[in-house]
Amino acid sequence: MPFHTDDGDRLAELGLAQRPADAPSFELTAAIVYLDPETGRSYRVPARGEASAAPTDLASVPTPLWGLIASYGRQSAPAVLHDARSRAAAALGDRRAALEQRREDDRVFHTALREQGVPRLRARLMWAWVSVDREREFGGVPGWLVLGQSVVGALVLLGTAIAAFSHPLWLVAWPLVGLAALVRGRLAPLVATLTFSLALLGPLVVVQLAALVPFRLVEAAVELVTGGRPGDVWRPTVRLSARGGEDQG
Repeated sequence: MPFHTDDGDRLAELGLAQRPADAPSFELTAAIVYLDPETGRSYRVPARGEASAAPTDLASVPTPLWGLIASYGRQSAPAVLHDARSRAAAALGDRRAALEQRREDDRVFHTALREQGVPRLRARLMWAWVSVDREREFGGVPGWLVLGQSVVGALVLLGTAIAAFSHPLWLVAWPLVGLAALVRGRLAPLVATLTFSLALLGPLVVVQLAALVPFRLVEAAVELVTGGRPGDVWRPTVRLSARGGEDQG
C-alpha cells in the first residue's frame, strides 16, 4: 500500500482542484502519504489550506510532448509527491545538500512510478529527465556536462545509424558511446538512459513537433485575424500575473 491517506487507508482517489487561471496548476484537496518500500520512510504531501501546501503541475511534461507522455495518469500521485520534495530540496539553501536530497527523491519518484503501474520504459524516461534537471540545477558545471554528453552521444548514435546504411562498421560507435557513459561513475546509468533515449525517441519528437507547430501557427493566425490573442495558443491556459491580471507565458 504505497500511497495512502492520513487515516492510513489505501488511496482510492487523488483529490485535485484545478486552478485554470494559474497555468496548468492543481492543488491537493486531501493530503496523501507515500511509504517507500526500500527504506520504510513515509513522505506526506500536504493539502491546500496547510501552511506548507503548494500548487503542482503534475508531471512536468512540456506541452508539445503531451502526445507522447501525458502530464497526468498513473504517474499523477508520484508527480505530486516529487513536486513537493523538489520544493523542499530547493528550500535547503545549500546546493550540495539539495543535490543529495534530490538524488534520493528522484529515486523515490521512480520507485513510486513503478508501484503505480507506470510501464518500465516510461518510468525510466521520466526518472531520467527529472534527474538531469536536478544535475543541471544543483550540480554546477559537471551537471551541465552530463546533459551535454548525453546530447552529443545521441547525435553520434543517430549519425552512425544513418551512416551504417553505407557500411555497417559504423555501428561500432554504439557500444563505444555506452562505454563513454562509465566515466560519469554513479551517474553512468543516467547518462546512458538519456543518450540512448534521445537517439531512439528524438526522431519521434521531431515528427510530433512537425505536426504540432503548423497547427499552432494556424491557430495563431486565426486569433490574429479575428482580433484575438495569438499568444494564447502556445499555452494550455492563461496565468495570473503578479499584478493580479491575466498574463500570457
